[in-house]
Amino acid sequence: MQNLYWLNQIQSSDRDTVGDKAFYLSDLMQRGYPVAMGFVVTPQTFWDFLSEIEWLEPLFADLPNSSLYFNADNPQQLQAIAQRIRHQIISAKLPEALASTLESAVQQLDAKALIFRPSLTNTSIKTSGLLESQVVWTDAEAIASGIKGAWAELFRAKSLFYWQRCGQSLHKLAPVILVQPLRNAIASGSIAADGGAVWEIQASWGLGMSLIWGEAIPDCYQVQPETRNIQSQQLGHKNIAYNLAHDRGEGGTQQNSHFILRRDREASATGASFVISGAASPLQARALSEVEQNQYALDQPYLQGLMDMAEKVKADLGCSLVMEWTLCQLASNSEPQLYVTQVSLLNGQHRKGDREDEKLSLSSPICFRGLPAAAGTAIATAQVITNPNSRLSNFLAGGILVASEISPEWLPWLKLAAGVISERGGMTGHGAILARELGIPAVVGVADATHAIKTGDSLLIDGNKGEVYLMSETNINNSTSGKAYIAEEKYAQLSNATAQSLSIDGITDFSSTLNYPLPIATKLYVNVSQIGSIARIKNLPVDGIGLLRSELMALEALDYQHPRLWLHSDRQAEFVERMADQLALFAAALAPRPVFYRSLDLRESGVEGSFSYVLDPELFDLELTVIERVYQLGYSNVNLILPFVRSVEDFSFCRNRLETLWGRLHPDFQLWIMAEVPSVLFLLPDYVKAGVQGIAIGTNDLTQLLLGIDRDSEQMASVFNSRHPAAIRAIQQLIEMANTAGIPCSICGDAPALYPEMIDSLVRWGITSISVNVEAVERTGIAIARAEQRLILQAARQRLR
Repeated sequence: MQNLYWLNQIQSSDRDTVGDKAFYLSDLMQRGYPVAMGFVVTPQTFWDFLSEIEWLEPLFADLPNSSLYFNADNPQQLQAIAQRIRHQIISAKLPEALASTLESAVQQLDAKALIFRPSLTNTSIKTSGLLESQVVWTDAEAIASGIKGAWAELFRAKSLFYWQRCGQSLHKLAPVILVQPLRNAIASGSIAADGGAVWEIQASWGLGMSLIWGEAIPDCYQVQPETRNIQSQQLGHKNIAYNLAHDRGEGGTQQNSHFILRRDREASATGASFVISGAASPLQARALSEVEQNQYALDQPYLQGLMDMAEKVKADLGCSLVMEWTLCQLASNSEPQLYVTQVSLLNGQHRKGDREDEKLSLSSPICFRGLPAAAGTAIATAQVITNPNSRLSNFLAGGILVASEISPEWLPWLKLAAGVISERGGMTGHGAILARELGIPAVVGVADATHAIKTGDSLLIDGNKGEVYLMSETNINNSTSGKAYIAEEKYAQLSNATAQSLSIDGITDFSSTLNYPLPIATKLYVNVSQIGSIARIKNLPVDGIGLLRSELMALEALDYQHPRLWLHSDRQAEFVERMADQLALFAAALAPRPVFYRSLDLRESGVEGSFSYVLDPELFDLELTVIERVYQLGYSNVNLILPFVRSVEDFSFCRNRLETLWGRLHPDFQLWIMAEVPSVLFLLPDYVKAGVQGIAIGTNDLTQLLLGIDRDSEQMASVFNSRHPAAIRAIQQLIEMANTAGIPCSICGDAPALYPEMIDSLVRWGITSISVNVEAVERTGIAIARAEQRLILQAARQRLR
């Protein structure tokens, strides 16, 4: 059988052999589009290679012809199996004939660096973010390393876990490797050309790694395909660019203030799509200058050229698509040219002229759109809740919960859900907050969802894009009731037990994988409310819990009964015991790091926050007793944040209540307020005089009150958010006022995680700490480190002038 298929020679009959990724690129190349030459290594080559390995363990001896049995819920066993298989693949010698064939083919590419891009020919199995590409030099040793590394991707622990959960037998996998030259790029990005009135273009400097790895937020353009007019454009957050090293001595080994070198993604939890192979990588990262950061990556002529190309490709293929591109200047005396690097058909569509028997039954998917409230993707059965009182008790584990709105009291069922869809609600609503903490995808603001979706419908929910697709049963491989097949970056969360204890290559719980460029001075806190989150956070390199949401914590502690039901004299002691036990678990897990407990804000009858304590202090008194009990248990790292403080009088009442009940304040104890009512902008000096020891900026409510919006309104939330100039200036003013007053200032709303481009400004203004949800800890820590490095570099440059 033929080992290699060249892109310029692939025929329609080869599609099942080479897979769609190579097939579509080949199609475009043969139509005259600019596509880099390359070749495909077939699945049979992979299995022939495996059959020649002298396996050290009998378990793997017949691997090419048999199934591999393992317990996917046993992370130690899974990790051990993955490591042994991968080690033997990577250390095995390529057959001489294959090595010679590859080296000869690479010579024809006339390149100094290569990218090996693995994929499967079976398009029904999603592998986006699962199989990592390999970037290598072009010498014989590097070529062998690249092909073996790409093949070994199938046997990472996360991949084995995913294959089993998808019901996919290993011996039935058909992996193909697309090999292409990798060349320097001026800019890279994508264009989504669908059937709508607006297309979206994304662009960033250099090769696409900064986007794939989440190290840059691209420039975004909303364009009208018919008129070519730019409807809107937003500058991204671009501070790093990747390109090729000038020679082998520079890539992967140099480390100075001008070049930031990418660590091996082997130990990353972010699901990257590239691995830099070898000690000396071809890739080199460059910190962008301030001018480059504030400049759009694509000039107008290239924007127009990209739109022209996308329109032609869409017409030729006859369907909506996402086209990835790169802008390269191959010679100093030539004009830069746009190249197509990948084409993906949108949502199960098929190419014009495809055979009917090749079409998926999802050829005309029904799509619902909303706000992407919690990241991740899942495929599961819909369970529509129109009457919570009668239907929630029947909710089946593993289903996608569809409702008009999500109430915090639904927490027991949210813990069982594979995903959440709601008609109402915004990015900062309680449903979205809980979904992010629980690690399940959520899309909110989906109009008419409870009527358009029926219980029993098969859905694909994409919390990254805010999209929901109604699928036919044939699109769900080996569907099993009560289980969701989580695709892409959420595959590791299928089993709660596994997800909490995973210590597997590429899908750990972050505890041993975070690696910031430098130690950070800005404190990094985490927002939590659920005991189940402790396993994920106790070993995180965070400085403590910046926001412990008591309302959500109390749900579990009080058996989902309203806190006021515990005010009867015979239940108050049990209330204190239950809440103290729960709070002590967080304090013990983080000790000696601080835990900032925000007292209950039940928001009853329009009375929010600390003023409700003034009207009726009984419940607040019990909370103060809870904190005192935790101190008596030996945990002096718990502090109190008062919510929704409107006036100095409200604060003084609470402080006096505390001193009265406790007799004296514990020396380690700190009393803060949430800075979320706009009056704090004018009263902060008075608060400090009254005894406020710190502020936590609640961007969710602060933005809502500044702009007069309902944060649970999807229409308002999509337009008015914490990036509004008024909100930004208010945040800056609070930070600077806190610095002047000599008190710490934290920010614990969702803004830094939702809009990470804000972090540079927060650090520059002097924020003391940033508190984010668990899934945002790594990227926030890296963003803080880079922001601090830039300040240091700027200060150094000024001294040199």
